[in-house]
Amino acid sequence: MRAAPPLLTPGAASGKLPRMWVILSIGTALTNALWTALAKPVLQEIPPLRMMLQFRLVIAAVFLPAFLWHRELPRDVGFWLIVLSIGVLNGIRWVVIMHGVRQNYFSTYGMYNTAPLFTLLLAPAMLPERFGPAVWLGVLAVIAGGIVFYHTSRLSLYGLVGAVLTAIINILSKRGVSQMEPSAFLFLVAASAAVALTVAHLLTDQGKAERPAWGKELRRILPLALLCAVGAACFFYAIRLDTATRVTAVCRTNLIFGFLLSYLLLRERGQWQWKVAGTALILLGTIAVAW
Repeated sequence: MRAAPPLLTPGAASGKLPRMWVILSIGTALTNALWTALAKPVLQEIPPLRMMLQFRLVIAAVFLPAFLWHRELPRDVGFWLIVLSIGVLNGIRWVVIMHGVRQNYFSTYGMYNTAPLFTLLLAPAMLPERFGPAVWLGVLAVIAGGIVFYHTSRLSLYGLVGAVLTAIINILSKRGVSQMEPSAFLFLVAASAAVALTVAHLLTDQGKAERPAWGKELRRILPLALLCAVGAACFFYAIRLDTATRVTAVCRTNLIFGFLLSYLLLRERGQWQWKVAGTALILLGTIAVAW
């Protein structure tokens, strides 16, 4: 069995493209913001849980060839527990976030964007990641920017739980890609998440509702899911190159891209002052984290 590559620490991704992880993280943010903006009218007709289930199925199909090409599977039981855990936690995360959004959209997503802080707090115990004051200040600026962006001071337990779950998922993903090529690992993660989301779909009211037109829905979702697959690939290759903490923080620039897309394409221009202020904080935090 091949030896697993070492887990990287800040600055370890050196060579000809030492900042490739930054480019990939921003690619994740851009593609996620793009499919999220384009998905808004689709979400009026397709429930979020069913939509995310179909997303995971498409991602699994996209990366199935990479998995089949990967001839040597890890024999470590811990690796397969990581895959199972990511799938289960993904299912729980989306159910929690959906319940929070129904209660208060802005406070839920404001608190959900504190994920970089929980990654920063949990990573030292779960990964060999240590950081100086610049990264701490940068992460705090990114989090403050997310809260200002959504213009909320309300505490959302759903959002906080979602943030903690996201941090754990990202840390586990970092450990997973240290043992398998990211594209092959992505198939396993997407497939396990699809199983967990299927169970959640069957256990909620959505699973008891009128039978959905899966084929018709999939045709509408497919372009968005392919964008999501590109973003997922960028993310997994980014955490392969650098630390989970820094990648998670830089990926929060998706709020900036989302703001620009909603402002220019969807003509959503309410409370733009708060979004501009949040954007400035996120940009400053991203610069501190990345450099």
